[in-house]
Amino acid sequence: MSAMMTQSCLPLSHETQIYGKIKTVGTLAVGKDVNVVLSVTNPTDIPKDLNIKIRACSIIYTRKEIHELLNECKKLHVKPKEEKEMPVTITYSQYDGLLTADNMIEVTAICSSEKTNETVLIQTDIVLKNPTIEIKVLGKAYVNKPVTAEIVFTNPLDLEVSDMVVNAEGSGLLKDPLTKRASAVKAKDTITIPIAITPYKTGKKHLLVDLNSDKFKNMKGYVEIDVQEAE
Repeated sequence: MSAMMTQSCLPLSHETQIYGKIKTVGTLAVGKDVNVVLSVTNPTDIPKDLNIKIRACSIIYTRKEIHELLNECKKLHVKPKEEKEMPVTITYSQYDGLLTADNMIEVTAICSSEKTNETVLIQTDIVLKNPTIEIKVLGKAYVNKPVTAEIVFTNPLDLEVSDMVVNAEGSGLLKDPLTKRASAVKAKDTITIPIAITPYKTGKKHLLVDLNSDKFKNMKGYVEIDVQEAE
């Protein structure tokens, strides 16, 4: 799944004139800290003293909250006609093991001023990118003859990745889905997982691979295989 984000800014009172957005900084990838910047703009001629409540939660695609990752309260003084920024970091240790298979994090900031009765909700949904996997086919593929495909994964973390499970399927290549477990991968190490397939139809076919572990979910890849008649 590719890294991406969506966001919204919603006034919660009729008096609200302040507005803002949440911007990401750096790479959005599983295993790295998530760095965002809350940017609040005061378009009025009066200074604003704001109370900021920042939360981050892991969510599923329906936006249902699963785990709270961050909950902080801060104060921010914004001068007239000023745009003020506040950095926020969700460390990898704060979300490690708490993401769903969707790799989604919702970040919300409620900015309020008791003096002016202004409240605005600024919200962003972030999707973190998984590491890529490489799929190699060793040699040509022929009908009813076994051929080996290799799934290559490099662990980008400074931690060991365990509970590795490969799921593979492909019309014309595998009559039934294939599941194979693999050994743990040490930090920054690379593992090659061989799987045997016996094509049963000729033509261009797609081998679809899904790799899961204790640290990464739904790492997906595919390779096109041109299956030929047996010689």
